[in-house]
Amino acid sequence: MRIFKLITVSDYVTILNAVSGILAILLNNYHFIYLAVIFDALDGYVARKTQTVSEFGKELDSLADVISFSIAPAYFFYLKHGLILLPIIYSICGMLRLARFNIIKTNNFIGLPIPAAALCMITLISISDYTVLNSLFLLLVSFLMISDFEYKKYFKNEIIILILISLILAIMNFPYLLMILLIIYIISPIIELL
Repeated sequence: MRIFKLITVSDYVTILNAVSGILAILLNNYHFIYLAVIFDALDGYVARKTQTVSEFGKELDSLADVISFSIAPAYFFYLKHGLILLPIIYSICGMLRLARFNIIKTNNFIGLPIPAAALCMITLISISDYTVLNSLFLLLVSFLMISDFEYKKYFKNEIIILILISLILAIMNFPYLLMILLIIYIISPIIELL
């Protein structure tokens, strides 16, 4: 089949992102979303290093992100709080964010990146049982994904290592460092404006 000629080594990493999102839902375990974030970061790195960046890979990446960072977090929010409308709003904003990302070329992200939004939701759900707080936060990240705020696309190596450590700690049920880093990232455009 010709489709296999389109798939590169980086696309297999992207598929692992999607598989992680699917497993999160099927096994009812949000920890797989943390893994999906790692694979999502790796696929772009692998594509650049192997010079296999392609339109096919870009589209595949967005489809994987819809599963892992749009639908899966919405599913866990629904399980936690039993609300339907808010997770739908979040998922739609996530899809709009991804669609816009595919057609805009910029040095920074326009709107909060969907992996960061997903991490915010999953991390907050894991540490907070307050429906009102979690709902307001979901609406905030939903708005930020479709906002015009600019978020940094690249980080220094020290920051990347800190993020990786925080993800590993979150997988080990200690998500507090990750939550602090996410809050700093969320408000970073406002800090820069001030």
